[in-house]
Amino acid sequence: MNKDHILLKLVLDKIGLGNLEIGDFTSRKILQKKTYLLQLTGIDLGYRYNWYLYGPYCPALANDTFTLRDEIKYDDEFNNYELNSKTKSRLDTLDGVVGLPRTAETTEPEWLELLASLHYLKHIAYWPGKSDPQFEEVFEKLKESKPHFQGRRTLAEAAWKRLDEAGLVSRKTLE
Repeated sequence: MNKDHILLKLVLDKIGLGNLEIGDFTSRKILQKKTYLLQLTGIDLGYRYNWYLYGPYCPALANDTFTLRDEIKYDDEFNNYELNSKTKSRLDTLDGVVGLPRTAETTEPEWLELLASLHYLKHIAYWPGKSDPQFEEVFEKLKESKPHFQGRRTLAEAAWKRLDEAGLVSRKTLE
């Protein structure tokens, strides 16, 4: 097992995806969005995302996860490693971002899709003549590409606020 796969497995264990049960769409969606958001905290696993029907998506992450799932059946090398304290701290930051809001009616996959999509649309999507789009513009673009968020403005505002509190949509940066 290579070191990148060991790191991926350790991180997935910490974010509740270590069982690598990714046979259904919902599990793969959670994997993709949590890993996207995880990398925003400063844990760069090397995955780069493209825009997809359900938000940011990385084919390499999907491939690595399937490979990792097969590798761990035969290799327990990752048991000899642990994450450092800086990485564990950044995982705590992720927990603060991805936790479901108490007041909103949503599911974990939908919430993660919304968080990741808002971030991606603000920072990675192409904005001709615009360097720092704000919530209104990003939300409009979100609704265009994801009609199922049309009537979910309050939820989108809650997601934007959560991202902003973590410094992920403002000019603030994580330390």
